Amino acid sequence: MKLSIITINWNNREGLRMTLDNILAQTARDQFEYVVVDGGADDGSGEMLKQEYDGKLDKWISEPIKPIYRKMNMGVQMASGDYCLFINSGDSLNDPDVVRDVLPHLDKQHDLVIGTILEGKNRTSVPEDITYLWMYKASIPHSAAFIRRELLLKHPYDEDLVIVSDWKFFLQALILDNASYKLIDRDIAYFDQTGISSTHPELVEEERRKVLDQLVPARITADYLQFTRGQGYRNTDYDRFYIKLRKYKYGRVLYTLNVLTMRFIALFRKGARFARSYSPFSRQ
Repeated sequence: MKLSIITINWNNREGLRMTLDNILAQTARDQFEYVVVDGGADDGSGEMLKQEYDGKLDKWISEPIKPIYRKMNMGVQMASGDYCLFINSGDSLNDPDVVRDVLPHLDKQHDLVIGTILEGKNRTSVPEDITYLWMYKASIPHSAAFIRRELLLKHPYDEDLVIVSDWKFFLQALILDNASYKLIDRDIAYFDQTGISSTHPELVEEERRKVLDQLVPARITADYLQFTRGQGYRNTDYDRFYIKLRKYKYGRVLYTLNVLTMRFIALFRKGARFARSYSPFSRQ
């Protein structure tokens, strides 16, 4: 089996129903494995799976499992495809022919095959060259990434993280392991913008900093601070002040003015040193 599509769910019965119906409507339904991991909340999702979808899914489980990434790791363990795609409850594939169109690209020559994703009215894609700097500021659209299952087993999702474990996985795989990838110009999925990663930016930033502190030497990370306006800051009073400043209406303006002021001061000092070196008084 080339592909396993994995859906995880927690307390989102109607979102789960929408996603299940969307995936099951694929024209190439007989060419992929469908795995569902429900967290066993008391919203009736488990009963719905048993009563309405039991014979339509290849594998499913409904147990008291709340952590998001524990459910995702369980889905990978249950899957048997060469590649895995996560379409979680509330998300959906772009159209009924997505799997049919992508299957020819899953040829085991690349560790990841990455398409584009729709977020509201925006179409999100990744650059041809995925670098550390780009990954530092952005991430791979998870619902548009077909990932070699072997890679997911090598780098299981960090269950101690709440939001950015998928970002950590992509950082490990693409940057630290130099995994191969192929970009395809194909809309893969719609992304639910009401999820925790979209509504808790402060926690995203905090967890990203922890991951960088864990995986990347500080001498490397420090060089990127100037490009990202404080992301990955080194937990000093100065940096914490500017992280907070960014949240206010005129924070970016004040930040820019401060940077320009500091550069002017640095330039003034450099000019003063240059002038002193040619001053007749400095030679006495």
